[in-house]
Parts: sequence; structure tokens; C-alpha cells
Amino acid sequence: MVATVGKKIKFELDFSGGELDGERDEEGPAGSPRKRRRTKQPKPSKDDPAFNPGSWSGTRKEKATPGANELITRRNGRGGKLRDLMNVPVDIFIEVCCYLHPYDLRRLALTSKRLRDLLMTKKAKHIWKAAIASIPDLPECPTDLSEPQYVFLLYASECYTVPMNKRCTSRGTTTDWFHRVRFCTACYAKKMATDYLSFRKKTRRLGLNTAFLSLIPSWLDSSLGYEHGAVYYIEAIEKAGREYETLSKEQAEEYLSRLKDMRSYQYTTATDMLRWKDRQIASRAHDIAREKNARFESIKLKLLELGWNEKDFPIWDREFRDLVFKDQKLTAKIWQNIQPELEAQLETYRNSRLEGEKQKRRNNREYAISKFYHQLGPEALNLAFEHRDLNSLLPKVEEVFAIPSIRALLENDTETVTEEQWIGVAPDARLFLLKWCRDCLKQLTDRLDHNAMAPANKSTKRTEATNSKAETAEGITTSIEGLRAKLSRATAVWSCDGCYHKNVFWFPHAIKHVSGCHSFNNMDGMLSMLQPLRRDDQKLVVRLLRDLKLDPKTAKSEPPVEDQNEKNLLCTRCDERIAKYMSWNEMVDHFLAAQRWFEKVTEAVRKSPKACYPSRTVNSELPKIINDHDWASRDALLVRQDDEETKEAVLKLQDSFSDQGMNDPLCNVKGIGGKGSKKNLPKEVKWCCLLCPKSYRPYACSTGKIKLHIRSKHGKEPDLETDTTLEDSYPSHPCPL
Repeated sequence: MVATVGKKIKFELDFSGGELDGERDEEGPAGSPRKRRRTKQPKPSKDDPAFNPGSWSGTRKEKATPGANELITRRNGRGGKLRDLMNVPVDIFIEVCCYLHPYDLRRLALTSKRLRDLLMTKKAKHIWKAAIASIPDLPECPTDLSEPQYVFLLYASECYTVPMNKRCTSRGTTTDWFHRVRFCTACYAKKMATDYLSFRKKTRRLGLNTAFLSLIPSWLDSSLGYEHGAVYYIEAIEKAGREYETLSKEQAEEYLSRLKDMRSYQYTTATDMLRWKDRQIASRAHDIAREKNARFESIKLKLLELGWNEKDFPIWDREFRDLVFKDQKLTAKIWQNIQPELEAQLETYRNSRLEGEKQKRRNNREYAISKFYHQLGPEALNLAFEHRDLNSLLPKVEEVFAIPSIRALLENDTETVTEEQWIGVAPDARLFLLKWCRDCLKQLTDRLDHNAMAPANKSTKRTEATNSKAETAEGITTSIEGLRAKLSRATAVWSCDGCYHKNVFWFPHAIKHVSGCHSFNNMDGMLSMLQPLRRDDQKLVVRLLRDLKLDPKTAKSEPPVEDQNEKNLLCTRCDERIAKYMSWNEMVDHFLAAQRWFEKVTEAVRKSPKACYPSRTVNSELPKIINDHDWASRDALLVRQDDEETKEAVLKLQDSFSDQGMNDPLCNVKGIGGKGSKKNLPKEVKWCCLLCPKSYRPYACSTGKIKLHIRSKHGKEPDLETDTTLEDSYPSHPCPL
């Protein structure tokens, strides 16, 4: 056997250059071996049946009898599979060790004291070199490390800290290849400085010379593998500083030069080791991935043989991946242990998958039915409202799904609904849409008949219509045409409740206006925005139709008069000199606007006369306000339709009246620049009425127009000094002239 000679290795790095202590035969910073504690054997009692008085002497051990030797041999004769390893010749044992992996060689050296004495000596150096050389691409052992230390740095995971002759039991998680050390998280924070401030703080306690600290660290720092700059090893700084302080000036310069060369060498070798370690980690990760995939393929093959489908493998599930993707070869025993759990997971996932696929097929059928259903919508909407762009207001598709024939088609578990299948149930869907359109039109006609502000209960009507089995598409279409004819009468006038200016509309233009100017989620909301005219306002339409020699019962909304879009109607209640030619819609709006203005101003004066006329005295009489466009109390003609010759004559009269306003003699006095100013270009004088409340006055107008306003709205001869003012105003509810 090879005897062990030499001293134990000192773990601290020697910065004097070359190899560390040549007599080291250990690999790391191990302390002195702990002695084995001896335990006292209990003294046998006489009452013990196994007690033999002749075999106990108290102070010396007697010779064992043949029976006792046989028991000792049985007890101590058991050993492991390598129990005869040390019985082979030493040269053969050393030759075997040369073929070991460095990691295995290190573990073998730590197995027993006898193997440690054999392998951790300089005479066993060739064994370590052979083991290191067997690793492909592994850099050679650096000169500042022995081969066991090099292997320990590459493959071990222990922390290098040895406090109070006791190794740190934490796992070394951070390796500094430049300084050749590995520490746990706690020890790394104590022994390393990762920035200059931390370095200054930790070295201040060492008592080293400040000038030295400005020279030494630049040759003892490492930025290898770190993103935040240099890293300092405090113990190396302290050792170098102590040695530096003992040297002369010439020796110190030589020492610094040696440190510089050593740093360059350490940096180069550390870079090689780091790159090799990264390649090893990547290779190991690749091997693990290959082993996991091989295990998965084996498990997949067995599961497919058992009748499972690959679609049933929940690859995304963590529990399944933990069982399948392991870097452990699949054996019969392992398969026996994991098979029940795997099949339970597959059964759960298969049920979930089948349910999901079933729901997906149903969603496809719902989408196909919805697409076919909305293709039917424009036809029914055009039939009822003459407006095709109301698909967003159709009944919800869930109501269509409730139709028995479509519900049966939806419940049939097929991939989708084909066009041939839809043709079979399309008549039922079309009948449903026709009933819905009829109910909407019926709601409008009922509100016209009853002049109700609230919409009728449409759900009840639809239910009754749906339950009626005798109805056919032809009958419903005929009913829709009758309702449309009723809504198309000239007396069926609507106003939009969402508009500030209450303009009037006729069917179907009212539908187009509301759908284009406002947004709704359903048809009920859109129809509720349409309000029929009041009964008194409907009488206005009747009067206007009669004045135009039309029958209110038969006159249609399109057109109630010939060329209704042409402005050839003239209001007879307005003075001919300022009256405007209007269309049919504008004429109705004109009378209604005058009526609304009269009602508002009358109500305002009644409620707060002082606010309406703040400059009036208490006992003075309030100005009179007349409704000159009242159609209920007067039987005179409201409107006339002029031919082209008459219209041309009226327009000439209005132009002449307008020219009179521009040539008003008061322009010289009340015009631009005020009284006595030099006459400029003609400017029409603008008057405001003081007889109307300020918020209800007409816009400022010429002298002729303001006089006509006072005569028609207040029933008196105008006095411009007392009844008007040149001060301009901006009324919130202006009076229509």
C-alpha cells in the first residue's frame, strides 16, 4: 500500500505565485476530523437471561468462546458490494481509479479514511490528472490549484466557509471562478463586496493603509459573470495587504507586478472554466430534456396500447407533466405506480374535452343559425318599415332558438347547420319575424288610436301571436300591409322625443330619423322615442288638409299634396310681405312652433310677471299677447297653395318690402356710429320688441318687420319709442315671426 505523507492542505489561496503548498493532500477547507464519541456499554444485570458471569471481568476482556466468535463473524461479516475492493493489489486499484469520472473519484476519496490517505496525496496526482483529462473540453487545472481543489471547485456544492473549525452546512449557491471560491448566500454577503461602497465599508475595519487600498483592489477585483461591475474577495484583500505592508518599496513594486500577472492568468482561466461550466449546464439540460421526452414517449406508447387517445393527454396540466416528464427511466415498477393516477387524470380530462367539443359544436350551430337568421331580417324589415338597416334591433337570437323546429335543429349534435338544413326551418323563422314586425306596427297604431305615451305590452302580444297556430305568412303579410296603410295616412304625424326642436315626421321617415339620429339596443326603445301629436295638434293637420281641399281620411303621408318637397305653400296667418313659402312638413312645423311659443310665453307671464317685465310698474297693465296662428277658434283659411305666377308676384312683393328696410330713413339717425355720425353704407336698423318677455322676443329685425310683429302678436299700433329698443338680445325661446 502507498503510505500517506505530507501535511494537510491549507485552503487559503497563496498569492505569492506558482502552486499552493506542495504538501497539501486535501481538497477543501476541512477542519480537523471530529473524534468519534464513545458510549458506555450498560453493565449487564444478573437478572438478564443472557448474562454470563464467566465472561465479565469488569476491567479486561476475556477471550471469546467459539460460539461467541461465530456470532461476531455473522454480525460483522456483512458488507457492501465493494467490500472486497481493498483486497485487490494497489496498482490494479490505482489503474481502475484512473478511469473514474472526477466527480466519482472525489466521492470515492471521501468514502473512508483509508481511501482518503491513498488518493489525497501527491503520489496520486497522476490519477487526478487522468480523470480530468477524460472529460472532453475541460480546461487544464490552473497552476494556483491542486487537482483535488480543481475538481472540488467544478463539481462540489459545499460552502467554503470554515468558521471555528466547523464547515458551513449551507449549500454554496454562488461561485466566483476568478477567486476560486464558492459561498452560500449568507457567507457571500459577508466575505464578498459587490460594489466600491461595500468594499470601503468592509475594508475599513481591517486597518489597512489607505494608500494601499487605492493600489491593491484594481488587481484583486473580478467582473467576470457579474452585471454590476467589480467584485472583491475581502480575505484575499486582507492577506495581500498584510503581506504588502511587510515589504520594502522595491519588493512592493515587484509584488504588485506579480499580482498583475496573476490577475491576468486567473481571469483567463476563470473565463475558460465559466464557459465550460455553461456548456456543461446546457448539455445537462439537453440530456434531461431528452430523458424526459424518452420517458414521455414510453408512457404515451403504453397509454395508446391501452386505448387512450393522444388528444386526452393534458400536456398543459402540471400534475400530468410532473408524472410524465421526469429525467428518470420508465421501469415496470414505476409504470405500475403511476398508471392508476395517470388514467384517472386522463379520464377527467377526456370528459372535459368531450364536453368542450360538444359545446364548441353547439356554438358553431348557434353561429350558423344566427347568420341565417340575420339574413332574413332585412326582408322583413323592408316589408314593415321600408328600412333595411335595422338588423341590430331584431329580436335576440335566443328567441329564435326557442322555436320548436329550430330548437330541435340546435339540439342535434352535428358539427354545424348547413344551408340545406336551414331551408327546412327558414319558414318558421320568417313567420316569427313577420309576427314581430306586425306587433311593432300594431304598437304604433294603438298609440295613434289611443294617443298613449307609454308603449303597449308587446311581450303579451308576441306570446299570443306565437301560440296561435292558425296564422300563416300570407295572413300576417296582409295584416302588415293594412297597418302600414293606417300609419301612412297624412294625419298620422309623429314627433321625436329625443330632439330639442320638436319637428314632425310621417311614417316611415319617422323610423329613419330615429334610427339614424339616436342609438338603441332594441326596437322597444326606438319606438318609445316616437310620440304621436296631441289631439289638438292633430286637428291642425286636418284643418290644413281641408284648406288644401284634401280628404283627411284618404290623404297619404307621401305625398299629401303634389310636389310636397317643393316649397309652394304659404301661411295665410302671416303677413304676405314676410311669409315664407314652405313645404308640407315645414308648414305643419310652422303652426306648431307658433302654438308652442304662445303656450310657453303665456305660462311664463302667468307664473312670474315681474321676472318677464322687470321695468314695469306694479299697477301697470301687462302687454297683451295674441296667438295669431290659432287654428281652433278661427275658421279662416290657414294655408294656400300658389301656382308659379302667384308665387312670383309674392316674392317680388317681399323683395320690395326688404328693400324698404334697407332704405329706412332712420338709418341716418340710428345707423352706424350713432346720432350725428357721417353716413356710411346703408345699414338696416335692428329693433327688439319690449312687449315680449326678454327670453321670448323675436330676433332683432327691421322697422317694418317689428311693426308687423307688434300688430300681429300684441294687437296694437306700434310705438317705436316705447315698444322697441335698439339694444340687441339673444332670446332662448325666440318668437317665430
